[in-house]
Amino acid sequence: MNRLPETLAWSETETLPELDGRHPFPTGLPAAFAAAAPLERNGYALMDDLESPVVRSLLREMERFQSRFMAKTRPVWKDGFKHTGDRLDNWSRRWEYPYCWWNLLDRDPGKVLDAGSGINFFPFFFASGGWDVTCADTNPALEPCFRQANALLGSNVKFDVAPIEALPYNDGHFDSVYCVSVLEHAPARVQAMDEFARVLKRGGRLSLTMDISLSRDCDIKLEDAALILDQLEQRFEPVHALDLSRPANLLTTDRFRQHESWRLSWRQHKNPLRRWISQMRHGDGFRSLAVLGTTWVKR
Repeated sequence: MNRLPETLAWSETETLPELDGRHPFPTGLPAAFAAAAPLERNGYALMDDLESPVVRSLLREMERFQSRFMAKTRPVWKDGFKHTGDRLDNWSRRWEYPYCWWNLLDRDPGKVLDAGSGINFFPFFFASGGWDVTCADTNPALEPCFRQANALLGSNVKFDVAPIEALPYNDGHFDSVYCVSVLEHAPARVQAMDEFARVLKRGGRLSLTMDISLSRDCDIKLEDAALILDQLEQRFEPVHALDLSRPANLLTTDRFRQHESWRLSWRQHKNPLRRWISQMRHGDGFRSLAVLGTTWVKR
């Protein structure tokens, strides 16, 4: 059954992408199929994941949804707007969005928080599956964008101006929380994890991803990631066994540098002073990164 809202639903003549013959918004997932998912782990993203049938099917569906979303919300994407509607162009989001979606997919649709959301198709993708979605971000300029997008789509994705380390919600308010590559930008990561634990219901699930600096010139180095994982283990139970091995097929920015550099999120600053500061800090601007995904349940 097509569970997309009418404003974004495909026409009856279109063929929906399928996951092994199943719709990508199932109410229940057969154990054998779920067990085959490469996304069911706490660990690093791998290049091979992007070629797996599960991820390819999810990306195909997300790309189509994103295209419809951007077409219907075209007035939001004004020239000069710092956010881009196309987030699936990004080297890591192609893995992170399927990872978070898959690891929350077996939950009954309930209240979900997108912590540090920005604005893009992904919270609306959750809403299309029946979730009650709230987004939180520190950027007040996003508030009118969400209002406009909701009006154009006939949706009700809520937005609050709030940092992830001081969320304005009652204890146990959410059934699920996801946080996509935000911790590396958060000034108070331990407090953010306290807040995730506080606003989740008992048994609620947290799915988060973060960029790890392989060249050790960015925000989360391996020792920082180790501290974050230790803090998470004090507050949550892991859904999957933790595997921190880094095989040769690790998904990294280095792999996109030569042939798909357009997938790398940093661009040269137009402001000469900011460009000079960036060059002093990062040289030619390239940063060697991997991405780590983990999913947890509140004790």
